[in-house]
Amino acid sequence: MDRIGVGLIGTGFMGKCHALAWNAVGATFGDTPKIELAHLGEAGEELARKRAAEFGFARATGDWREVIADPEVDVVSITTPNRFHAEMTIA
Repeated sequence: MDRIGVGLIGTGFMGKCHALAWNAVGATFGDTPKIELAHLGEAGEELARKRAAEFGFARATGDWREVIADPEVDVVSITTPNRFHAEMTIA
């Protein structure tokens, strides 16, 4: 595997932490596949686009289901409030 496509759902405090951490993988661990910030999901399209631009994600959506359906996404960080985790994780 030469790359890992990352999806992020939620950009509150923990989402920001995950975005920063994904951006630091290469510098922190060295010999790893390239991390590509592929798709970001938020509660609304406008907020998603804003956060994607801030964090460097290639695509943004107001529907978390689009993140998990994206073939460019290999791993998803779910950083929404806990009450939403089960549905997203099972999907």
